[in-house]
Amino acid sequence: MFPLPLATGAARGPDILVFSMTRKLNPEDLNRYRSLLRHVRRELFSDIGELEDDAFPRDGGVRATGDDAADLGSDSYSKEFSLDLLARDKATLGEVDEALGRLQSGSFGCCEGCQARIPKVRLNALPHARKCIGCQREAEGI
Repeated sequence: MFPLPLATGAARGPDILVFSMTRKLNPEDLNRYRSLLRHVRRELFSDIGELEDDAFPRDGGVRATGDDAADLGSDSYSKEFSLDLLARDKATLGEVDEALGRLQSGSFGCCEGCQARIPKVRLNALPHARKCIGCQREAEGI
């Protein structure tokens, strides 16, 4: 989807946590995940803005030159693709917002399926994860 930041700094984003399987997230971990989720949220807002501009051009999508069937088909495909990406990013944004809510409530990092701690390696890869790998696989029928 988008690259996860690897180092602290305004241009590069927050640190990725060291891969560890500790049972409980400490306050430093929670602050880093909060920072990472906020970074992902900003990236999603930026992507959503660009996709909305692509899908809903301010000029109404009117082409300057004559439209032939191939041009119309290409424009239609491009708009449909942008709308699909827009829907995906908006859904992910909702998941990120819910993860920030879980951070606030104290339930962040706890699997919604088995109630076990979600390993940091999974949270590093997908900070808005709701389930551990085992429960996610089960939910997806894998």
